[in-house]
Amino acid sequence: MTRIKVDLRSDTVSTPSHAMRNAMSRAEVGDDVFGEDPTINHLEDTVAGMAGFDRAVFMPTGTMSNGVAIRALTSAGDEVICGSRSHAYLYERAQYAMLGGLQMHRIDEDDSGCIPPDELRKALNRGKDQHLAPRTLVALENTHNVMGGLILPQTMVKEIQTIASLNEVSAYLDGARLWHVIAASGQSLAELVSGFRMVSMCFSKGLGCPVGSILLCSSEDEERVRFLRKQHGGGMRQAGILAAACIYALEHNLPVLSRTHHYAVKLARGIEKSPVLELQKKVDTNIVVAKTPEGEAETIAESLATLEIGCLALSPSTVRFVTHLSLSERSVKYAADVLSAFGG
Repeated sequence: MTRIKVDLRSDTVSTPSHAMRNAMSRAEVGDDVFGEDPTINHLEDTVAGMAGFDRAVFMPTGTMSNGVAIRALTSAGDEVICGSRSHAYLYERAQYAMLGGLQMHRIDEDDSGCIPPDELRKALNRGKDQHLAPRTLVALENTHNVMGGLILPQTMVKEIQTIASLNEVSAYLDGARLWHVIAASGQSLAELVSGFRMVSMCFSKGLGCPVGSILLCSSEDEERVRFLRKQHGGGMRQAGILAAACIYALEHNLPVLSRTHHYAVKLARGIEKSPVLELQKKVDTNIVVAKTPEGEAETIAESLATLEIGCLALSPSTVRFVTHLSLSERSVKYAADVLSAFGG
């Protein structure tokens, strides 16, 4: 197996710091299915308070958070409107069809990473023909993973929420990397999630935790959310050990998360000098996507691995690099220097 010195495949490859591990070892725990884990309860209350939501429910994974939320906000036979390049559509093993009896209606995102508001209007204003499935939910993703960690323009998000509301349709946010929007924009969590019926956020992406996601919801929706979490296999017991890592990350890792954006800019500058790679999108946060010669992405990823740099081929002609808190300035400089000369 090739040794990877600078692992840029995903921010999920980050490892918990010694201080985070110490916090986990000291966690006070109980049975979370019975609502008796004090550390999980503290985490949920903290995040709900930050977001201005009634409740927050701790989940093992972001995919489970998305699955539970979208099922909670729909009924079998409904259609969910989402982006063509969204994580929910591309990377979740068709869980909505399999587990919820749902169909995903895709709309191509524009260059901002957002569903174009005019296209959403058309999708929701198609009449009440009995042959058509009801479209009952609009799902957005912020930051947008496949489109290079783009931050959705807040003006467009608000316009989409307004269109959804006028059509009596709920809006859901897959905010797996929403922490990066806070770090990059200075906006509060409450500002970013206002107007959504539910919002999920990951601790294992960006914040350096070994596992964990959280789903914001109303007090009215909480019972349904917890029922579906159990049905999905997410009823955890003494999981305060995991929640303690998340609390540590909010206190210590979130304030320094912008460091990973600095790393991403360094990588982008290296890519701009490469004879064979082309920067695909502007760098908003911690994800850098590069174009490769047609059909060469997998070969280039394998070649970079021999140089001890890990990345992922997203398509036959694009590769992705993701920065995270387990990297150092030195390792990022090494990767940027290799990328700048790669293919020359």
